[in-house]
Amino acid sequence: MNRLEKKYQFFISSTYEDLKEERNKAIQAILTMNQFPIGMEMFSAADDDQWKIIKEAIDSSDFYILIIGNRYGSIEETTGISYTEKEFDYAVERKIPVLAFIADSSVSMTADKFETDPQKIAKLSAFKEKVKQSDRYVKFWKNIDNLETLISQSISKAFLRGNRPGWVRTTDFDIDKSYAEILRLTERVHTLEALNSDLRMENNRKPILTVDVYPDLDEDGKPIVQDAEAIENGIHLNVHSIDMTDAENGVDYRDVMGKLVHADKEEVKLMRHVYENSFPVFFKVHNTGDARATGVRVKLTFPNELLVLSTYELMEYRDEEYVRCAQDAYEDWDLRFASPNQSKFSMDDMKFISLEELITVDDIANLLDPADANEALSIFPGEVLFEPEEVKHKDSEFFGGVSILPTCAGKFEIDCDIICNEFPDSVHKEIIVEVS
Repeated sequence: MNRLEKKYQFFISSTYEDLKEERNKAIQAILTMNQFPIGMEMFSAADDDQWKIIKEAIDSSDFYILIIGNRYGSIEETTGISYTEKEFDYAVERKIPVLAFIADSSVSMTADKFETDPQKIAKLSAFKEKVKQSDRYVKFWKNIDNLETLISQSISKAFLRGNRPGWVRTTDFDIDKSYAEILRLTERVHTLEALNSDLRMENNRKPILTVDVYPDLDEDGKPIVQDAEAIENGIHLNVHSIDMTDAENGVDYRDVMGKLVHADKEEVKLMRHVYENSFPVFFKVHNTGDARATGVRVKLTFPNELLVLSTYELMEYRDEEYVRCAQDAYEDWDLRFASPNQSKFSMDDMKFISLEELITVDDIANLLDPADANEALSIFPGEVLFEPEEVKHKDSEFFGGVSILPTCAGKFEIDCDIICNEFPDSVHKEIIVEVS
């Protein structure tokens, strides 16, 4: 049966009068991608009846887009917060995926688009902090065109991230074929369930699955980076300071068209930090039991202190020099990623860089927002899913392509949940990550 094309509904939330142009850009970006926008233009949130309509609109939406400028907006009397913040809280409560876009401090706006009430200024600051700390990935827009680009990129990645209900044309759905397919699959399921039941009655064999992490290896079987080593039930990562002695004034390089571009010292430091302190790792799923495991699903949830990147996306961006549109394209491109002498400084106070500082560079923000998915492995911010068809008994399956970027020193735990067809419930364990 052909896969049906889904359309998704996006609820747009923001203050209104000061962000009319930005809302129009968001609507335009959504419509350009042939999706459905919905927002406050269609109703007012000024009374209980309209709030009920807004809740229903959010409930029926697949994604929630939040745009924050420099106004907090009208305060709703019963809650003491703005209507925009009230909508955000409800979307989070209903587990609607949130795409948040906060105005960068460099955004140019007229004076009437800034709050002057000290109470509202404080509430706006607290609201921004709530959004940034809510485990929803946040983008910072610098102008209205940049906002449109960020929304389009985020929507594209959002499609890969989760199974949202979406909308399907009824004319695209063949009920007779679908019913026949359901009957066929139901019969198949019953057959497999009966076979599985018979096998369980014949013996009491079962799989036992464990997951371990190791430093990734090169083609010769040697660790790709020397600052990572396996420890009992985990891995130790040693972050080092970045050598900037060759880039006190930044670096100059040429892009794909051969155009000369200047990257300032701060951008170079952040880019080098990402590439020199991102640790490629691989995971081993081992079956020590006496029966094979089928329909295996391993979910890794990382703490906020450990950022998850796609090793493939890191290498793809760094190695763009292989695609050239000019003879001198990508000249000195590599100076952004690593210092020439690769020395490792020992200034501990400069070793770690926060997420908020890293995402001030757009290219780094995109790398920290991975959407790398294939048949068995999916890599997203803070989460990795591995779904092999089976792990044979006394055998192992391996998956890599994951890089870890620590933001501070300490001892952390990756939550690991393992499930397979043979398990009645998921098995939970913690993988230790020590960072120094």
